[in-house]
Amino acid sequence: MPVTPASSAQPLPGAGQLRQRLLARQQPVIIGVAGDSGSGKTTYTQGIEWLLGNALVSQISLDGYHSEDRATRRKSGRSPLDPDSNRLHEAADHLATLSRGEAALIPVYDHATGRFAESRWHEPTPVILVEGLHTLYPALRPLLDACVYVDTDISIKHDWKAARDTRDRGYDPTEVAEEIARRAAQHDEWIAIQQDAADVILRIQPSRLESLARGRLDLDDPPECQHLEVIVQPRHGDQPALYFPVDLNNMTRESAMPFMLATVPSHFRGRTVNVLHVDGYMPPAALATLEQEICAFAGVEPPSGTASAAADRRPTIRFAQMLVAWPILAHIASLEH
Repeated sequence: MPVTPASSAQPLPGAGQLRQRLLARQQPVIIGVAGDSGSGKTTYTQGIEWLLGNALVSQISLDGYHSEDRATRRKSGRSPLDPDSNRLHEAADHLATLSRGEAALIPVYDHATGRFAESRWHEPTPVILVEGLHTLYPALRPLLDACVYVDTDISIKHDWKAARDTRDRGYDPTEVAEEIARRAAQHDEWIAIQQDAADVILRIQPSRLESLARGRLDLDDPPECQHLEVIVQPRHGDQPALYFPVDLNNMTRESAMPFMLATVPSHFRGRTVNVLHVDGYMPPAALATLEQEICAFAGVEPPSGTASAAADRRPTIRFAQMLVAWPILAHIASLEH
């Protein structure tokens, strides 16, 4: 059966045809997102749902496929980062069901309580985002149309995970610190290897603005930002242009804000890639133009109202969401052709 959205909003007249093609598909497009706990998988892939809308996009967390709940893990000493501590083949069976356009009963893990909640039926939508620790493992990889890996520097990940786990998941701060230290080696062994299967890799690192400055960075109040790398494999053939306006008069203003953007052809982990480096302050007007360009390509209304208010409005995060969303949307468009 064809997959259907929750609503039937009409695309902009004369806009792109991606939305219509997605609605016409008999099978959903399944996008896999992998990365360590606390790496920002959800934050940085929200741009896809934000741009296309939750009528077209749904999400599945693979945390429901952990073999043990939190209390049991404390007794057994087993780690959820161990792929053998997860029911990946069951997850693959459910994704295969969804890929046929059929509903699947998905297990749910409640991070607030550390226990499994009641499973829920998931109806296939035109685009399904599947995120988890092991999303790009061999059991699941053949079922994915596009793959994203989020790689966050340990210092940033420590702050994010500590804030989230103590605030939202009821962990003691000491327990969080001990878990982060214990999982560092496990990350290298079981999680980082998935980069080799990714179509897009997003690396989030501390800002490098200080190192780019001559002498010292002359800002009384430096903007909160990270250094972002978006690593993609170059594709052959024509691709739609995507314009990001940059005001060069910024360089002559007394109140100039730092901004760095560079594309560097590279060789990474045995393959040819292009690496987009971004750091500094992202002008909101330029971001709005970028969003309009992407929405015109996708054939959807620019986000506004509730959808816009729900999105992360920090310019650096917002820009990163666009950087991740664009190659994935372009990849989906190439699948449709």
